[in-house]
Amino acid sequence: MRSESEHTSTGIPWSLRAHAAILAAFSIEDPSTTNEVVDQLALALKADVAALITNQSFRCSVGLSAEDQALLLRVAADRPTEVRLATGLRQVHWCLLSGLDVLLIARYQTPFDLQERWLLEAMAQSLQLCAQVSKSMLAERSATRAAMDQSSYDLLTGLPNRSRVLSQLALSLESNLRSGGSKGSLAVLFIDIDRFKLINDAHGHTTGDRFLITVAKCLRQCVRSGDLVGRLSGDEFIIVSSSSSQESVQALGARIIDLIGRPMTIGSKLLSHSASIGVAIANGRDTAEVLIENADMAMYKAKASGRGCLAYFDQQMRNTALKAATLEQDLRRALAAGEITSYYQPIFDVHDHRILGFESLARWQHPMHGLISPSEFIPVAEESGLIVQIDSIVLQQACKHMARWHAVCPDQKLGLSVNLSVRSLLDPGTPKQIAMALFESNFPADRLYIEITETMLIEDVDATLRAFRQIKALGANLAIDDFGSGYTSMRYLKRLPVEVLKIDKSFIEGLGSNQEDEVIVKAVISMAKALGLHAIAEGVERQEQLDVLRKLGCDYIQGYLVGRPLNAPNTLALIQSRSEMLADCV
Repeated sequence: MRSESEHTSTGIPWSLRAHAAILAAFSIEDPSTTNEVVDQLALALKADVAALITNQSFRCSVGLSAEDQALLLRVAADRPTEVRLATGLRQVHWCLLSGLDVLLIARYQTPFDLQERWLLEAMAQSLQLCAQVSKSMLAERSATRAAMDQSSYDLLTGLPNRSRVLSQLALSLESNLRSGGSKGSLAVLFIDIDRFKLINDAHGHTTGDRFLITVAKCLRQCVRSGDLVGRLSGDEFIIVSSSSSQESVQALGARIIDLIGRPMTIGSKLLSHSASIGVAIANGRDTAEVLIENADMAMYKAKASGRGCLAYFDQQMRNTALKAATLEQDLRRALAAGEITSYYQPIFDVHDHRILGFESLARWQHPMHGLISPSEFIPVAEESGLIVQIDSIVLQQACKHMARWHAVCPDQKLGLSVNLSVRSLLDPGTPKQIAMALFESNFPADRLYIEITETMLIEDVDATLRAFRQIKALGANLAIDDFGSGYTSMRYLKRLPVEVLKIDKSFIEGLGSNQEDEVIVKAVISMAKALGLHAIAEGVERQEQLDVLRKLGCDYIQGYLVGRPLNAPNTLALIQSRSEMLADCV
């Protein structure tokens, strides 16, 4: 039992209120308030010296000179109850905490009674607990902040990522809405590096990453301090700018295109690429997601306009996108319903008008809208990847039709040309699809011609060459469609095992009126013959074109002048009529 004198010797009330009042000075949010707590504790105990020692060093102290601190550190291990400091003798109480932490309180003359010692021990434990909580909270906050930074910022470039860009853009739009538009509108610039894949393929992903880091620095240089620069994914970047006038946005876009277009030295490599930019201006109704989508659509318009330029979003783009999305869903239904069918356009010999073969063309027989032009659904099919399924359907149908027609008219050794998209050409399952179509139809492989558009070749010549070799191994032939539109070099043409060049119809259109087109067509025909290849002129629609082609030595033609695409029954009728004509001639 404590005596009454022990409770009242110093006049310090022993209560939870006193304890709480001292701890109230401690803030978990600010560990530096530990000094204030120690000072308050010394004041409550009428002490003029107080200190917190950690790892043989003073974390905080009250009333101690440097000499006094050195002395206390020397005697701390013995914990004496009296210590003579520079200012005189002090009564000392030491509180040992976990680890190497020590709390000490010292005052003139009067020793510490039992109540004071209990108070000091309780306070020391409370301080330590607060410090531990503070340390734990700080560590948790640091980890949370690091996690938030990692989830909000792109690790490669350090730019805000898609989620942070969206949240920041949403806040800016909300702020503008509250201000009634007095802060001005916002412009979103969607930046995409043209043909970035070529950098990774030619120089490796490490060089590609360093290139993207350099691009990020370029974008930071181009914008003002209040603009937001972010990286959405891959080679796609975003800028949110308050410069919404067309003049300022145009100037910003020009700076970006110019800076990114300058040759960059990445390691030992000199790289030069262009950027395409789409711009969407906030109108007070669009959300952050919609604005970025709009800028993305405008960027694709910039790419379609030749790359390395800037294009603005307009509502027609959204309407076109909605139409394409609806068309894609309808096309998926059509594929399942078997509405994709093959039409056949004849290829003629210029000299004797004999049909050499047919090119199979995809058509969509819609139950409500009738025959849909391929110019409407093929781009959607290519974008969505459905083109691979369409190519397979057309290939199988065409091989079966041609095999049946050969059985009906065995006297005509007709060839079959089938188009393959780049997706189908590079699809690893395509050679098996071709082999299966030939096997199931019993159509001779040597009369099958696989047509590849020339513009596809220059994207990845090596991959194309590998695919060509696989097709050739099946016994099929190869043709380059739209030749002249992709600027295939002679070196590549020598490497590709092709048999036919189909002259792009853009050059045929000018025959009879454009001397330059005539020179180009003549050069292609001469080159084909020199290389032992057949040249076919596509898109022949007028008699004067045919007359010029005869004069230039072109042997084979295809076009509306001599034959439009026909469905299977009408194609068979055409073959039979030609067969009868041949029989009459004999």
